[in-house]
Amino acid sequence: MTYPAPPAKTSTTGPKILTFGGIGLLVVTAVLAVFVVRLFLSVLPLGIVDSDGSPGPDAVGGTDVPGSVTLTLETDTAYTVYLAFPSNATAALSEDPTVTDAMGTILPGLPAPASTSTIGGVSAEGVHTFRTSVAGEYTIDVPELANPDSTPWATAVVTEGDDLPAFFSGLFGTVFGVFLAIGLGMLGVGMVVGGGVWWYVRRSRASRPGIA
Repeated sequence: MTYPAPPAKTSTTGPKILTFGGIGLLVVTAVLAVFVVRLFLSVLPLGIVDSDGSPGPDAVGGTDVPGSVTLTLETDTAYTVYLAFPSNATAALSEDPTVTDAMGTILPGLPAPASTSTIGGVSAEGVHTFRTSVAGEYTIDVPELANPDSTPWATAVVTEGDDLPAFFSGLFGTVFGVFLAIGLGMLGVGMVVGGGVWWYVRRSRASRPGIA
């Protein structure tokens, strides 16, 4: 007389490792996606100016054009001066703004990417970028417009900005992060699906009685 053999012992360790490893990769992908979004937003000119031409929430200060403003700025940080004016008008400064530190030294301008922001009928264009040396007070003198009759009003807004190296670093970092997130996400999904199928097959085999 024969009796069915007990179910064979089948390990599910491998499928578990593969499945939970895939879940871990998906969590890492989600964290990376948040970082990439924040990095992408950091290179966009957002929050610079309000709809009335005054400094926006991300600006550090501003002045009418022509005008002068003294601001307390951070050490070794790039800042950009934006010229804000109605979107249905055109405006340009007669010359570059002048930035002077507390010792009276004029800071040189830096090459920077073209930057434009528009909100509520107000446009803001980056016209001058500079980098501070030490933390302290800096005076920004903004000259008059090249054609004062070209717009009913204009303001200058100062905000943290990017010089060319920082801009391209942020841009390339964003592109690399996007591809990395896509790759990790696809790998994670594949591991979860593959591990789940493998786990199911192992459990199914383990539940079948053997034959003596």
